[in-house]
Amino acid sequence: MQTDAGKGQDTGSRMVALYETRAELEALFNPEFMQRYTRFETFEEFTFSGAVFVRWSSDFIVEDRKAFDCCVKGKTQFDTWQEMYDRAYAEKEG
Repeated sequence: MQTDAGKGQDTGSRMVALYETRAELEALFNPEFMQRYTRFETFEEFTFSGAVFVRWSSDFIVEDRKAFDCCVKGKTQFDTWQEMYDRAYAEKEG
């Protein structure tokens, strides 16, 4: 599992890419993780909460990385999506 940074793409790009299915993301961002680090009970709640349009079923989930990072920062304990993703992945592996 990896994001655009893990695929070697330009991490300064405007897009955020995912290479997981929705089921894999829900397992990665399990309810315990979401309740500990965010304002939400589940990952599904988080996906419907953003002011930024997120296409969770496409290769690129959001076109404006800065706006999406602001959404993550405002609703979680993380400053960026990459930071949130990395923490979830580390906890899953750990």
